[in-house]
Amino acid sequence: MFFRPRAVSLVVTLLVFLFATATTSAATSVLPSTHVLALLTAQVLGTSSQPLMPANVSPHDFNLKPSHIRRLHSAQLVVWLGPELEPYLAKIMEQIPQQKQLIISNGGSGTGYGLHPWTSPAYLLQGINQLSQRLGTKWDDTLWLEKTEQLQAQLSQHGQSLSQNGQGYLVYHDGLDGFEAFFGLSHLESFTGADDQAPGAKRLASIVQLAEDGKVACILVDHEVKHRLIDAVLGPEVKRIPIDILAANSNDLADYIRALQKAVLACHLTA
Repeated sequence: MFFRPRAVSLVVTLLVFLFATATTSAATSVLPSTHVLALLTAQVLGTSSQPLMPANVSPHDFNLKPSHIRRLHSAQLVVWLGPELEPYLAKIMEQIPQQKQLIISNGGSGTGYGLHPWTSPAYLLQGINQLSQRLGTKWDDTLWLEKTEQLQAQLSQHGQSLSQNGQGYLVYHDGLDGFEAFFGLSHLESFTGADDQAPGAKRLASIVQLAEDGKVACILVDHEVKHRLIDAVLGPEVKRIPIDILAANSNDLADYIRALQKAVLACHLTA
């Protein structure tokens, strides 16, 4: 399922409003755990905060060092994703007082290991509102909600027409779950459910069948992709479009969501 390029201008307008920088006192020492959360805190604080984890490092590959633990203890407020999404922080965060930490809530949706709720604009807005409330600032999301309803209605209608073409996209791993849920999208299949899990034979067989049936327009690949595996299963000619799930190449949240959407837009249907 895909977007038409004509939806880009509406998304740009939406994101400019959604991620307009709020003003607040930067006196609070805020430590975000990931780069995406650093972009989120920057919107509320008006200044950048160095995240605990480097921007280009996956949570599955991250190991705490003594210097990281010192930063956690010295921060006035640690903003993180919670023990299910960041299990490597669970033990040390038990030593941090509750009033010195903020877990971004997913509004009752799944936040289990391997999920990526931060790819959803709704999740990011939730985080902005949570942090704004904690720091005593205001964030008016009325216009954002109105624009979101308009956007979702447009994309839903367009998605129905595209599904009639019988093609879609693959993802290397289920890293766009938040983004897809928000925009009402779904991929045909993934090579793996989490970026640190090996692809299963059943998934690979399903992907081969989809390709043989001419249903694969492209595959969205992330930082953990194994290109040789894609070559073996789909061949080198399949279109591969990079996606930056970790926001390593984004300077703000608007950049991040736009980049994810452009990746999906770039996956055109094939003849």
